Amino acid sequence: MIDIQAALFDIDGTLTRGDEMWAASLIKSPDVSRLRKAWLYAGALPHHLLSRAEIVSQADFRDRWVRLLAWLMTGWSAAQVQAHYDRIMLETLIPTLRADVVEILKQYKAQGHCVVLVSTMFSGVVEGVAAALGADAGLGSRVEMKDGRCTGRIVGQPCSGVRKIDFSREYLAQHLPGISLAACAAYADSRSDIPFLNGVGHPVAVYPDDAMRAAAQQHGWDIFSGN
Repeated sequence: MIDIQAALFDIDGTLTRGDEMWAASLIKSPDVSRLRKAWLYAGALPHHLLSRAEIVSQADFRDRWVRLLAWLMTGWSAAQVQAHYDRIMLETLIPTLRADVVEILKQYKAQGHCVVLVSTMFSGVVEGVAAALGADAGLGSRVEMKDGRCTGRIVGQPCSGVRKIDFSREYLAQHLPGISLAACAAYADSRSDIPFLNGVGHPVAVYPDDAMRAAAQQHGWDIFSGN
């Protein structure tokens, strides 16, 4: 049994019920024009269908998806962007939290461990959820702001798939250099997060989809599907 010193949690489908609900909240925003919504679906639907058919990876689709969602906010002021982050957190994510998984998170905090949320969604949203749950940090895809306006682009690479490990490693190196990924537990639900769980010492598949469950059984990872 490894000595766990930090815990990493995915949000969509892991800490919350459902998947990509935060994205639907943005698309429905009155600040997004019908034309932009039409362009979003035109750009995302073919890739989504290829992902569902497993012709392209789920992680690749989520990369494209979060970039398109950032594009929807092109030209928004910092206040508009933050207001929407708050709306996603308060109206979409907090009401759908899984109480049993949140309890696991709180147990880590009670034991004095570092807890970090790691998600593909925008970092401003992840940081808000982290603060609401008492986690130490929230890591997500960073939206570029320039001269007080959203450029519609993601800074660097999205926080998805195997890059969740890169984001986590960078955070640990900067803030907790004595803790390695081998000393971390990680909790996630979907096939795109198999590389994320594979990169830590104590992986846990939470309410897993079929691909994640198969990977967990193959590798002997813990599976949590409710109390």
